[in-house]
Amino acid sequence: MSFQKSPKTHQELIQILKGRNLLIGNENKAIDFLSRVHYYRLSAYFLPFQSIKDSFNPNTTFEDIVRLYEFDIELRKFVFAYIEKVEIALRAKMVQIHTQRYGALGYINDANSLEVCKKNARGKIIYEDIKEQIEIEKQRTKERFVEYFTKKYQMQDLPLWACVELLSFGSLSKLFSILLPQDKKAILQSFGLSIHPKPFQNWLMCLNTIRNICAHHARLWNREVGTKFVIPKKTNFLHTDVNNKKIFFALSVLAEILKDSSIKVGLQTLLAKYPTIPTKSMGFPQSWESLSPWSNL
Repeated sequence: MSFQKSPKTHQELIQILKGRNLLIGNENKAIDFLSRVHYYRLSAYFLPFQSIKDSFNPNTTFEDIVRLYEFDIELRKFVFAYIEKVEIALRAKMVQIHTQRYGALGYINDANSLEVCKKNARGKIIYEDIKEQIEIEKQRTKERFVEYFTKKYQMQDLPLWACVELLSFGSLSKLFSILLPQDKKAILQSFGLSIHPKPFQNWLMCLNTIRNICAHHARLWNREVGTKFVIPKKTNFLHTDVNNKKIFFALSVLAEILKDSSIKVGLQTLLAKYPTIPTKSMGFPQSWESLSPWSNL
């Protein structure tokens, strides 16, 4: 099938929306908005207001759609900020525990400090993959500390505390996955977590996916994460009826890891600012504040 659609002017797009029963009180403002946020991007926010394809529900306004779009922007910024806290804390805890036990270069020199033969689902050795990423980042980085270690100490390999600053969150998650069991346990304990390392590894992977969604400014509020978050066994974390592919579960994971009451206060404030947002589409259960970990903050 050949592609037949032709580009439309902003005014033509406004007429299309009006023809689909969308109420637009100020066309000039709507055109100005479409000049900054293109129509195709905004169309992802039409669906909650449409029970029938290409027809908006009665009394839906252009402002309703803009409000949902702006909520998603604020939600992404909110989530990204707390994922950043997890990422930075994980770097610190991994460095502290691993270097104290195996030295600054133990991850390179001591084969017994990591599960160096462990493979990923594609059969590639994770340790080799991480080393490749480190070398790539060393070549392209503008960070002065790489030059500092290379010139002052004539080092080809960086101490772990410098190395982790080059790793993406995804690569950092891979590094955690090949730590020895006792080192994973020590990191979890430092977070105040009493769960098995496998759910935590899954959480890191899923949070990395959400981080990338936020970094690319993609729709977040009602989407499903490709990989399900694992519900840890033998804990009171949420309950089995909570959708573990929605953003509420991710927020709960962040609250469980960080144990920071500001995430609860900030989330309550954000939802209060946008009271018409259908939180059920985000995976929020009723009385979510009464569930662990929220009830503990």
